Amino acid sequence: MAGLLRPVTALLLSTAILLMGNGLNGVLLPIRAVGEHFTRLEIGLVGSSYFAGLMLGCLVCPAIVARVGHIRAFAAFTAIVTITPLGHAIATEPAVWWALRALNGLCFAGLFMTIEGWLNTVATPESRGRVFAAYTMINLTVVTAGMQLMVLGSPMSFELFSVTAMLYSLAAVPVALTRTTAPPPPRRARLRLLWLLGISPAAMLGSLFAGLANAAFWTLSPLYGQAVGLSDRGIALFMTVVVLSGAVSQWPVGLLSDRLGRRPVSVGIALVAAGTALSLSFMTAAEGANGLLLGIAALYGAMSFPAYALCVAHANDLVHRKRAVEVSSALLMTFSIGAILGPLLASLLMAEAGNRALFVHAAIAQVLLALIMLVRIRRRPKLPVEHVEGYVAIPRTSPAAFDLDPRAEPATPDAPQVVEDPARP
Repeated sequence: MAGLLRPVTALLLSTAILLMGNGLNGVLLPIRAVGEHFTRLEIGLVGSSYFAGLMLGCLVCPAIVARVGHIRAFAAFTAIVTITPLGHAIATEPAVWWALRALNGLCFAGLFMTIEGWLNTVATPESRGRVFAAYTMINLTVVTAGMQLMVLGSPMSFELFSVTAMLYSLAAVPVALTRTTAPPPPRRARLRLLWLLGISPAAMLGSLFAGLANAAFWTLSPLYGQAVGLSDRGIALFMTVVVLSGAVSQWPVGLLSDRLGRRPVSVGIALVAAGTALSLSFMTAAEGANGLLLGIAALYGAMSFPAYALCVAHANDLVHRKRAVEVSSALLMTFSIGAILGPLLASLLMAEAGNRALFVHAAIAQVLLALIMLVRIRRRPKLPVEHVEGYVAIPRTSPAAFDLDPRAEPATPDAPQVVEDPARP
């Protein structure tokens, strides 16, 4: 594995530094927004703006990378994204924060696209799974290290925003100094939402509800933490436990779905996630202090975070391997739509019912996900074993990640783009 990753060591180091900064930024912004007396709706729109920028970036950034190349694009996106935490510290107006958060999301779409397209060029068909696994583990775990940097200062001061900006800026150095040859421009996957909806309504709607639930957590969980009496450090620990549990559970949940089917497992984990979410909505400060809160939070993260990857796996079971990139691109777009709506809807519910209602929102989304899967199980029987592709824990970053997916056929520059391909029965 070390020899396999040696050509992209600089890139992976840049990725780790970048995601560490993003982890700190993600927990810092809601806490500071509360201190600046933003309303719940205004805080929810901060989160929605990030995912709107991320979705827009997935559409426009491939042309930028294709025009200037991976190294220059990475440097440019890094320079721009460094502005955003500094801007948050300077101008604490909701409208300014929405614009800055959207810009942050757009830049990260470009950065993810650059990273993932680069990784794909060093991965052979035989090694793609191992390269993808290494990248996914970095993506799922380094963010939590950034969250723990909250201990370095007060969210009401300038220091933590400066640390975020420093990490963003530092991330450009390994890539800028690498001697590795830049890869060719990324290919664009055709976006075909209605086509995939006709093939797998369960995967499409499941991705939508997963976005509704999970994006609201990233944006509004600090408000929940304050409602149950957690300190700023306790909030960072709470979010870390949820995210790490979600990372650890990906593979056992995936293996179980390989044997029992995607939709039955999706129903099971969604119902457990709904139950734990409702439990979290009734937590008290005392339970947060004695560790019960963290235990239930860990179970919630373990059950809620694999939902999107299960939807991707289910859709890939239904189509030819040559369609894997198109399938995943459509599901990422659907997830992004849910992620835009999630913080907005959750913030409206929290404004009416209090900050603990964040997990009532999550429970509703998880129950809807389970119902969709149950309906589709009744409509379509279980797939034959020979149609089942292996589960892959896939990050929700950019369409370029899907070329690394071991389920996808390798892209060849001279190969014509396939326009039509029937779904498997």
